[in-house]
Amino acid sequence: MSAPILPSEKLFKAGVTHGFTTRALGDVLGSLEPWERQAGLPRGSVIWLNQIHGTDALVVKQPADICAREKDMRYDAAVTDRKDVVLTVRTADCVPLLLFCPDSGAVGVVHAGWRGTLAGVVTSALSAMQENYGSQPERILVAIGPCSHACCYEVGEEVHRPFRERFGSEAVQILGSARHVNLVVANKTWLIECGVRVENIDVVDLCTCCRKELFFSYRRDGAMTGRQMAYIVAGAKTDMEELTLDGDEE
Repeated sequence: MSAPILPSEKLFKAGVTHGFTTRALGDVLGSLEPWERQAGLPRGSVIWLNQIHGTDALVVKQPADICAREKDMRYDAAVTDRKDVVLTVRTADCVPLLLFCPDSGAVGVVHAGWRGTLAGVVTSALSAMQENYGSQPERILVAIGPCSHACCYEVGEEVHRPFRERFGSEAVQILGSARHVNLVVANKTWLIECGVRVENIDVVDLCTCCRKELFFSYRRDGAMTGRQMAYIVAGAKTDMEELTLDGDEE
């Protein structure tokens, strides 16, 4: 039986409440009840973004129910230091990213498909954390969750070319006659350029398209497939030096 929720080793060591759900918990678009039971987090605190493959980041300063009433929620990233809300994104091949600043306890969440990746949506979350909570990029821990890897992420030349030009040869592949892009490498490029330390980036190295027993996949199964959830809750300030973070190359 597959694990219902997968952790990031670095965020786990930091004591952050977080996770990447698998299909063992079912489709989060259908019901959050299995996730609520497993994670022990109430649905009333969930920030539920209306993901549009954009680059805007929501700064959550109010409880989840008030935030939902006052915002249209058309965002692909969110940040907060409130401990009474759960930041979430839903994916079925796109990249989920979870961010945590040990100095402030602030957190962020990002949904990055190829459009958001190319446009740098993760930089919006980093900027929002720095502007609102004083979170310096070099102090932020980042977990990149399960997504469709380059082996399965086939694209046309209109996507392959700008990825190659922006991120270099490591972010693209040609397999036979098919063109592929590597969303993990591209998002790591943005993170490092923004000042996040390589050793503070953790990759949960699983392909959603390859691992049918673990994940829903839009590219494998089509538009009617289910969705996984990535979630994170703001935590207490943590001494970065006590985390003994080891380098973690993809």
